[in-house]
Amino acid sequence: MNVDAIFEALIAWHALGVVIVLGLLILIVSTRSTWAIVLGALGFVYTLFWGVWRVADMMTGVGINQSVIFHFFSGTEGADYTQFWREIVVFTAFVSLAVLFLLLPLITTWQRRRSQYIEPPRPGRFAVHGLMASLTLGVLLVGAGWLASPWHQNIVALTHTYSTLDDDQERRLEALYNTDRRSLSRDKNLVVLYLESVESTYFDERLFPDLLPQLQELRSESAYLSGIEQTPGAGWTIAGLVNTQCGLPLVTPGAGANEMGKVAHFLPKAKCFAEYLGENGFDTVYMGGSSAKFAGKGRFLEQHGFDTVRDKHYFKEWQQTKGKFAVWGAYDDEVLESTYAEFVELSKKETPFALFALTMDTHHPHGHISPSCQEVRYRDGDIKTLNALRCADRLVSRFIERVRHSPYYQNTRLVVLSDHLAMVNDAQEIIEQADKRENLLMVFDSDVAPGERRVQGTMLDVGATLMSLMGADKTALGFGRSLLEPEPASAPAYTKDYYTSGDVTPYLSFARGLWGMPTVSGEIRSSGHEILLGDNRLEAPFFSVLNEHNKVVELYFQNFAEHLDGLKEGARYLYALECQESREAIAGVCLVSGLKGAGERVFPSSELINGVLASEVL
Repeated sequence: MNVDAIFEALIAWHALGVVIVLGLLILIVSTRSTWAIVLGALGFVYTLFWGVWRVADMMTGVGINQSVIFHFFSGTEGADYTQFWREIVVFTAFVSLAVLFLLLPLITTWQRRRSQYIEPPRPGRFAVHGLMASLTLGVLLVGAGWLASPWHQNIVALTHTYSTLDDDQERRLEALYNTDRRSLSRDKNLVVLYLESVESTYFDERLFPDLLPQLQELRSESAYLSGIEQTPGAGWTIAGLVNTQCGLPLVTPGAGANEMGKVAHFLPKAKCFAEYLGENGFDTVYMGGSSAKFAGKGRFLEQHGFDTVRDKHYFKEWQQTKGKFAVWGAYDDEVLESTYAEFVELSKKETPFALFALTMDTHHPHGHISPSCQEVRYRDGDIKTLNALRCADRLVSRFIERVRHSPYYQNTRLVVLSDHLAMVNDAQEIIEQADKRENLLMVFDSDVAPGERRVQGTMLDVGATLMSLMGADKTALGFGRSLLEPEPASAPAYTKDYYTSGDVTPYLSFARGLWGMPTVSGEIRSSGHEILLGDNRLEAPFFSVLNEHNKVVELYFQNFAEHLDGLKEGARYLYALECQESREAIAGVCLVSGLKGAGERVFPSSELINGVLASEVL
């Protein structure tokens, strides 16, 4: 085994981290100076980042990626935290260890000072040199460990997402990003069922024999598109919706902390599939058992073409006399039953419709079991995710068969697909044995011949493929291209760039720009706990960084001091926070305008309520 292989093995088994932590603890205890606090601070930062990465890796399998950044800063309202008790325990342990690094030098310093009253210390001949050696060794340990750490590699990879496009790249991508108006055929209705984390790997009989027997049979009766890979800006539910609905990778504004629930408009410059459906006279309905507030999902759906969004609150009322209701929302048996009832009701109307639904029972890390599947087990039942998948086989296949055997099927196109590849779950050791992991896409349509079609595609191509199914005169959607239509070999496209070079960084940067961050101009106002910047409304507190044209280029909602410290001299910034001008005054929002290194100006809530010109602020 060569040195590189040994080094990689050390990192993989966290042995390197253990060596660094133990080394720092020894240095802190042996350093007879208050400067040991510096070593403690280094240990605190290193251990805290290690803990964040470890928990992220337990959930994603690839450490800190965009799904972690997105959910960490967009909130997780509606999530089932009981599923992640192991992650919570692990993170608590790392935080405790990190706090120990802060407390240990304080305790040892206090003990030494206390002992000085009993026996005055004897000045060591090499005390200063020993102190410098300890500090130097500590810095070298943490520095080397940081550079070798997997979270450092993750952070470096994520920073490429936020690179700036040059003019040529901007023009090229604007030409590729297709939001042209188009007409769609109204001859058939559309039903789309997203299956949470149900990837094609689960159909591999070598790895999962007889896991999905009914869906396996139905897949053979569908037009089944294989070869659909997952790319950056994908991999979690809201990203899967954006990928397939808009032909875009999901990239958040700001190079760090960012709460999408505090931004009024979700990807306002994007145009998505449901919007085209609405323009062509379709009623659009979304049904999902979890909270629509989770990750800004409801805001995205409502602002991008969905007339009706039904979430956990709807299902809670819909099934008052029915089965159990989970903390996070409705089980799949209730969701699919209600979705079929909605399909029947919509089919009776003359208006064409598009009905979308999302399952949840197969969510990582262990899945959930619908009440109607309590007796369902896969083999010995030890792997809970596979039990949930076996239940999904029963429930989803029943839904498909009900739609196909309904009197309305001749006027219906049914699409069943993954929202993303499975995240880390209790079947991970088996999944990782797969030669290749791909997303699922099945089409049931009397006008489309059944059989497998091997393609080179990504999730961004799904929306364009739906356009093709709906008979659109222009099928390209965002950066996606239809997988049912041959593209000229010379035609540039996101998927082609992904397969040829693997580098889709410019696309990620372009997608980030579609959040439509405001240019600070005109009048700035305060409205309650919000700041109105032009047409944009941002909840306080927030911290924004402006470019030379006074356009917001980064937006944060936490850790203001950290982001301010990281700015270059002369950088322009604005931040808002709740404030109270006097004890008698009603609390409002104050705005602070600053130029790094040149000072700040504060605009109180009383001025902002009446409006302040941007020229005065900047």
